[in-house]
Amino acid sequence: MVAAGHRRRRWLVLGVVLALVASLLVTMLRAPAPPQPELVIDQQEQISWPTGTQTEINNAGELQPRLKVGAYVTNISDFDLLDDQFSIELLLWTLWDGAADANPSDHLTLLNGIYDGDIQRFQRVREEQRPEGAWILYRVRSAVVKRWQLQRYPFDDQILQLQFGFDDPLETVMLDVVQHQPFEVSPGLLLSGWLLKEPSAYASSLSLISDLGIPPAPGGTVRRQPTVSFDLPIQRRSLLFVAPDFLGYMLAVGLCCMSLMITRSRDDLILAAVVSAGGNYVFIAGKLPVTAMTGFIGNLQLIVFLGILYVVAADEIIDHHLSSYTPRVSNLLRVVLLPSYLAITLLGIAWIIP
Repeated sequence: MVAAGHRRRRWLVLGVVLALVASLLVTMLRAPAPPQPELVIDQQEQISWPTGTQTEINNAGELQPRLKVGAYVTNISDFDLLDDQFSIELLLWTLWDGAADANPSDHLTLLNGIYDGDIQRFQRVREEQRPEGAWILYRVRSAVVKRWQLQRYPFDDQILQLQFGFDDPLETVMLDVVQHQPFEVSPGLLLSGWLLKEPSAYASSLSLISDLGIPPAPGGTVRRQPTVSFDLPIQRRSLLFVAPDFLGYMLAVGLCCMSLMITRSRDDLILAAVVSAGGNYVFIAGKLPVTAMTGFIGNLQLIVFLGILYVVAADEIIDHHLSSYTPRVSNLLRVVLLPSYLAITLLGIAWIIP
């Protein structure tokens, strides 16, 4: 009766592991949801305005002034991986070389910012008239939309991008970045768990797919909204995230190793490994969006659950099938079971690390 009870428990554990592996495979093979619509940036065609003059000539032959923009980041916070956003505070300055009454600086906006009550604020701080034009300094606070790319988590790199343009998408005033230090980050800004890389700034444009209810552009060309983009690449310090985020998987591997060394408690240890790995899966699923499960994390989960399945199946075959026919072979397989499990698991993890 005791042997039958142990056998039923072992088959129960095997069934639980198979169910977890099957659900994980279904999750990974399921077609991903269509991506959310996002502003299309023509980064391949970054605009470089001539530097020899302060004005440009439009199609009508008239002198057209341009607005130059620069930014200085003072604070970044609230990285929200589930809601695809972060918060930023910066100083933004503009330099206008046209008529004072036509200065469009106050119509600038953060195009990929989140507008919800008073979340986004442009506060004018200072204004001066300089030889090169009218200079205005703003303090900007806003939440920013960011589509996180988490397939390589926790070995991922991200680009925090700010896209500034005019409230009026049909505005024809040209935008550019200032020539000297267009985008800088405060030296005192430290992001916990991240490394800051060299920022960049450039003039760009957004393609307007719709005519917005006005007559189509001449020749059927796509209308473009002038913008300036500020990019701040950041790199995750992966070692700070491995231990707290994958402790359950580490514990599951350790419990599987113990189950192969302590035979009298093998079923309990394997069941504990299943619970530990499943708990880690639930923790990760509540912390990251579902798109993150298609990359490194999904492969790691599959390796851990398949490793548990390997331990259960090998133990069942060796102890209850081979031992009654070829005891010598079963004893040899029992000796190599632990090294083979560790080798397969570690090689699999090393293979999927980006």
